[in-house]
Amino acid sequence: MKKTPQVSIGMPVYNGERFIRGALDSLLEQTFTDFELIISDNASTDKTENICREYVAKDARVRYVRQEENRGSGANWTFVLDQAVSEYFMWAAHDDRWDPAYIYELKSILDVDESVGVVFSGKIIRDLNTGATNSYLTGYTTSRFKLFRYLFRLVQCDVNIIYGLHRIDVLRDLSLMNFDYYDVFLARWYELESSIRIVPKMLFIAGTDGVRVPHSVTGPKITYKTFFAIEYRLLRRHFGIFLGSILLSLSFFQRLINRPGK
Repeated sequence: MKKTPQVSIGMPVYNGERFIRGALDSLLEQTFTDFELIISDNASTDKTENICREYVAKDARVRYVRQEENRGSGANWTFVLDQAVSEYFMWAAHDDRWDPAYIYELKSILDVDESVGVVFSGKIIRDLNTGATNSYLTGYTTSRFKLFRYLFRLVQCDVNIIYGLHRIDVLRDLSLMNFDYYDVFLARWYELESSIRIVPKMLFIAGTDGVRVPHSVTGPKITYKTFFAIEYRLLRRHFGIFLGSILLSLSFFQRLINRPGK
């Protein structure tokens, strides 16, 4: 019988031929090796399929699934999560890179602290056109007060936490929802329903074509309606109608001053 790996990596991709080799090499060079890599190709029209099949042939940890038609980004993200069998899970974008110690460092925290639902690290934002980089380190809190944790994440809003290493049972309690700013909502949900830790090392390299803004898994269209409706339900459940409404107003103000293009 095949042993269940400790980590599942899900890579949803569409027309990723330009950068996917670098991403796959980066993942397969991790010092922690007990993982499966699930690639879901959303009916790419370029050479993505050929490249992925090359990696399947040379590494048994890689599994490639080609969708018969483009199902949309959200469905592709959901597919790789549904296929995962491990205790821990991470999404991987085809144009990102990871330090060789990325999975090892993040997993080490999940292994010893069951209260933690997701672990992320410091990050380097790399412009894929110019090669220019900027480094960022978001914070985390271990406060036992939910209100403080929410306010902290309101200020320390890092959309890339979605690319951290998740405890899969906790992540599946939330489920993947297809709306703009889901990545922002996910971090706040973790603060109230579980907890977040950040490894203070620059281990994640996010590829961008210039300006990276939160848009979740829905594509370039940015809308707020569903995000605020679902966030209000979360806030009302934890803080009641009155305080939940005040916190939602703060969230709205935070989104207003940090809207795309600012």
